[in-house]
Amino acid sequence: MRPLLAPLAALYGAVVNARNSRLDRAGERQQAALPVISVGNLSTGGTGKTPVVRWLAETLSRRGERVAIVTRGYGGDVGKGPFLASNGEGALAAPARIGDEPWMLAATLPGTLVVVGSKRVEGAALAAARGASLILLDDGFQHRQLERDVDIVLLDQTRPFWKDRLLPQGRLREPLAALKRASAFIVTRSDREADRDEHEQHLRAIGATAPVYAADHQPAGFFDSQAVEQAAPRRAIAFCGIGNPDRFKADLEALGVDVCRFHPLRDHQTITLQRLQALASEAASQEATLVTTEKDLARIGSHDDGIPLLTLRISLRLPQREALLQQIDSAIQQHRERSR
Repeated sequence: MRPLLAPLAALYGAVVNARNSRLDRAGERQQAALPVISVGNLSTGGTGKTPVVRWLAETLSRRGERVAIVTRGYGGDVGKGPFLASNGEGALAAPARIGDEPWMLAATLPGTLVVVGSKRVEGAALAAARGASLILLDDGFQHRQLERDVDIVLLDQTRPFWKDRLLPQGRLREPLAALKRASAFIVTRSDREADRDEHEQHLRAIGATAPVYAADHQPAGFFDSQAVEQAAPRRAIAFCGIGNPDRFKADLEALGVDVCRFHPLRDHQTITLQRLQALASEAASQEATLVTTEKDLARIGSHDDGIPLLTLRISLRLPQREALLQQIDSAIQQHRERSR
């Protein structure tokens, strides 16, 4: 089917290019009152964005910033917003209202504000009014109405961007030339220098000049629904509804877990009580543990009814973190000097 979709991809690319040409003009983008750090990607599907956003929020908070994550809230019903999903003391609404990823971030990032809504400019204004000192724009690369000081783009090492195509023929949201806008790249799911160098070679070939970092997403342990760490299960029935389900299965197997059955769901798919009970019954029949991701736990919500369930937590390993943080610190300082 891919060759048949080429005309639609060409039309899509023309529309995206026209929009980008308009937004490239002076005055088309709005400057926020606060420094804005954007984390996004060029493609649909999972690139390991959430661990990067969480790591940045934790790191910048430790450095004294009052961080506000401004996000669309995919899967929720907030709409344009803006809606304060967390004042830094946990989620203020259910995942069905604010989306699973914002709910998870709100639940695991004490002290961090979370603002949800498709209107990012208004979301940034609400964050500033609520006392934030810095905006972390989640999935922000294509949301160009809000000016940003650092534009971080994630590139999945397991899915080389130079082999991909525009939607609907492939997974690319924009033509490759859009990568020239980025101010930093992180090659995710690998901290190997060879992978970073290969990506850098292809980025330079299309004219992108930003520095390239490499990061790996590493398992950080198993936790129950109350966030209490547990021993790794020996056997598991695993399920997830994320952008890259194969990576979740591979992580479990790399930890020595015997995955008896794996159930990949649609990205952001709601997990009903009936489905959860069926999965739990299957796990019991196999003398296995039911295992999922943190994002899926958010979608399960409050109807687990005591069903035994573990989540695999993922953390970020970024060997060149100091270089990236220095770049971010410099951009924050420049923004504040301009605002004086």
